[in-house]
This record gives sequence, structure tokens and C-alpha cells, in this order.
Amino acid sequence: MTIRRPASSLSSGLDVHHGLHGKIIHLSGQRLESGHHSGDLVTGRENTVSHGTIHNIAIGKVTNPSVDSLRALGDFFGVGARYFLDDEATAAVDARIRDIREETQRADAGDDLADALEDKDVRAVAFRLRGLSANALRGIKTIVEGARQAEGLPKVEEHKPRRHRRSQ
Repeated sequence: MTIRRPASSLSSGLDVHHGLHGKIIHLSGQRLESGHHSGDLVTGRENTVSHGTIHNIAIGKVTNPSVDSLRALGDFFGVGARYFLDDEATAAVDARIRDIREETQRADAGDDLADALEDKDVRAVAFRLRGLSANALRGIKTIVEGARQAEGLPKVEEHKPRRHRRSQ
């Protein structure tokens, strides 16, 4: 089964929540992106939903599925049936999913940095950069990017700085 969704559905998380079918499409896209196959989209803890039912919900043909179907879908997606019924629950779950993705990206960036700093020459260059002006650092960054390109290395992806949250 193929579920089609808008290209921007995972980035904003807001434009796909037009009804139950939009929520199914949104979650299906996230689940499939994480390596699950559409063949998995049928079994919850206690209930089963057919591929046809999921497809019909995704295209908006079924707008009022049974409670058992919603429970199975909630179990499968790990969100609970309330996600499909309550827009506030949907927003809260989607915000948590975004937070987890950001945390994962930051952890990956930290792992990349740790890997890079294992090289003594990289460490030596990094330590020498401390204290230089922002303008000098931009110039050195340009030089390094040119050297990487000349050696056929891929561009280094920029990572967003961590957001510091105030504890309440």
C-alpha cells in the first residue's frame, strides 16, 4: 500500500492535520521514514486494521473508524487513540516528536564532533582557533571548505546550536 502525503508534512507538522486522514498520512510518513514497511501498518496490541481500512482513512473515504481501529492505529504508531480525536493531544505528540528528532540530531552532531576530535591533528587545529575573532574564524572556515573541496571530501553539514531551556 502506498500512502501519499504532502512533501512538507514532516517538516512543519501542521499542514497535514486536516482531519483523521491527514493524521494517518502524517504518522505513516514518519513511520515509513524510520524504516518500517507499509506491510506493518495493520496490527496493534490487541486489534488489527486491514490495509484497505488504512488506505480508506488515508484518502478520506473512511472518516469515522471504529474505536478498535483507532486503538490499533494508536498502538501501532505509539501515540494512543486520543491523538486522532483531540487536536491538543495531536499538537502535544507532534511537538514531542519534533523535540526527539532535534535531540537525536544534536546527539549525532556530538558524536561527529567526538569522532573528529579523536584525530590529534584536528584537535591541534581546533585548540589554535580559540580566541580568534569572528572574522578570522570565517576566513579560516572558507579556507578549510576550499581544502575539503579540493580533496574531494563532502561538505560538512552545519548543525544548529543547542537551545538552552530554562527549568521551571
